Amino acid sequence: MKKLSKRQKLIILISIITIIAIIGIIIGANIIRTNIANGNYNSSNGSSNNGNLLPEYIKEGITLGGVTGTLKDLDTSDATATAEDILEGKVAYARGERIVGTMKEGPEPIETLDPNEVYYADIEGDGTVDGVIFADLAVGGEGKWNYQNNSYYKIPIETNLKQYFIKEESYKDVFGTGKVIAPIEGTNGNERFYVMALKDFLPVVYYWYHYAMGYLDSEYGVEEDANDFEIEGKGPTGKINTQRMIENWNSSKYGAQDKSDMWGVIQNEVAKGWFVPSKSEWSAFGAKFDLINSNYKNYGLKDVYWSSSYSKDQTIFEADFTFGAMGAVNNGGKYYIRLATTF
Repeated sequence: MKKLSKRQKLIILISIITIIAIIGIIIGANIIRTNIANGNYNSSNGSSNNGNLLPEYIKEGITLGGVTGTLKDLDTSDATATAEDILEGKVAYARGERIVGTMKEGPEPIETLDPNEVYYADIEGDGTVDGVIFADLAVGGEGKWNYQNNSYYKIPIETNLKQYFIKEESYKDVFGTGKVIAPIEGTNGNERFYVMALKDFLPVVYYWYHYAMGYLDSEYGVEEDANDFEIEGKGPTGKINTQRMIENWNSSKYGAQDKSDMWGVIQNEVAKGWFVPSKSEWSAFGAKFDLINSNYKNYGLKDVYWSSSYSKDQTIFEADFTFGAMGAVNNGGKYYIRLATTF
């Protein structure tokens, strides 16, 4: 066998060393790759581990760094929430956009109202304006409609009232542009506001109680406070008067029923909480809007409306807008009806 030269031996040695080095590099690379995949690779900047790479951050079905994702790819194109629907400072994502909430946590309750401003009522909080506010039991007050003694009213002050908020900033109707007030859902307490309907019950006239003439004084009687703003311990005078007269009319207590008597035709609305305003309630309404004979038609009002109050001389009080004060007539005439309520 031919003996290798020194040069040949050197070449073989270098080849063997090169092969060993290559194998070492391959093995080392595989070790590093495995450690990275298992989250155990340490660098000079710190350790890369599974604590910073969570499944919920990776799309479902994708594996990254040995972690398999669980994040579902949701379709948010049908989202309807806006910034006003999300609590202030909270962040949401919808329709491919980042949304930062602006809604304050719960509506801000109102405290006092500006007596010179117009306020409307959304009684159910459903977005429907039901009437215009003419008395606030949080502040009370007294006065006379056009300084007439027969149109005196005194609004009592109540405590433990429900809470309300401004639902709409600018609502326009015949009484002017004003804010809309609605109750805060879930709050308890006494009703705070008196509200007059924006329209007449119907555009036709009615009797008060046609065949009761001559009977009310002796049989019905007149409570001392029946013509005041509220009957203490019972509630709004107009509401009490209305409920009592409907009971009397239904039983024909003071005479036969006439199909044009107002107590028969308003019963569905009364069941919803509406009533015929009393003498004092009409007076407060007239004074609130300074209604006189030269402007009442601008508010969609007719000449004369029934009240639910009556006097001992067998006359019924009526709101006479041609005069701008309360008047008294017998119940044989026919006049318009406009209802009020509280909330």
